[in-house]
Amino acid sequence: CLALNKFHYFVINYYVLMHHRNEPECIDRIVHEKFQNVHHTVSATEKYLVGVESRTGGVESMLKVGSGGVYFVGIWGMGGVGKTTVARKIFDNISNQFQGSCFLANVREESKKHGIKHLQKTLLSRILNEKSLRVASFYEGADMLKGKFCLRKVLIVFDDVDDNHQLEYLVGKHDWFGDGSRIVTTTRNADLLRCHDELYSVPELAKCEALELFSWHAFQKRTPDKEFLKLSKSVVDYAKGLPLALTVLGSFLYKRGITEWGSALDRLKDTGYEEIVKQLSN
Repeated sequence: CLALNKFHYFVINYYVLMHHRNEPECIDRIVHEKFQNVHHTVSATEKYLVGVESRTGGVESMLKVGSGGVYFVGIWGMGGVGKTTVARKIFDNISNQFQGSCFLANVREESKKHGIKHLQKTLLSRILNEKSLRVASFYEGADMLKGKFCLRKVLIVFDDVDDNHQLEYLVGKHDWFGDGSRIVTTTRNADLLRCHDELYSVPELAKCEALELFSWHAFQKRTPDKEFLKLSKSVVDYAKGLPLALTVLGSFLYKRGITEWGSALDRLKDTGYEEIVKQLSN
């Protein structure tokens, strides 16, 4: 949701230009329409995970689940490419094979808002199933993580890590975790993953995958309506295989007419792929 909110700024810019409305009004309308359009997808989430299985399989083979030792695997790629989706799918697939598991989402944002100590406490509480833990400082928190987890087989996903401070006091080192543990880190910066055992770069979607994902959101089916096929392919070309861009644009164009599609495509041409990337990278 966090990433979707950031990409909304790109859509808002388009909406302001298209309808000559002020930005606050556009924000309210887009958010309302976005949730209204996406609401029907909740019960059919699996349909929208286009291309995820192959990417998930690549990472799972790196994790060597079932073997001994402690493995750190890093998943990296640009904003909107699907790192979190892949990591979440893996977590759902294998978390029942561990003594404790935690998907720690939005580390970058949560760290800025609440600090490392808050994230350490959250992690401890979820793995140990204890709510009354006290952490005096992030130094103590790091010691607690090592002390509590070193004899446990755990699966932890640290989603959207963006600095070394988080790695040092939250993600930790191999000797923090018990035999058989698996640690997954997602990030946009591959340089942060130098101490990980394996790295997986999430590829952008192939054109056929991109068109299918876009179609699920724009038409609620695998392929576009015939009269929209050419326009759909043009929109997909501008999204450059980024699942987040395809999801937001597809949802935005859902139930809109050809004239509105044409106007949207004109605005996409004016805005350009670089602006899409810029908004996703903020």
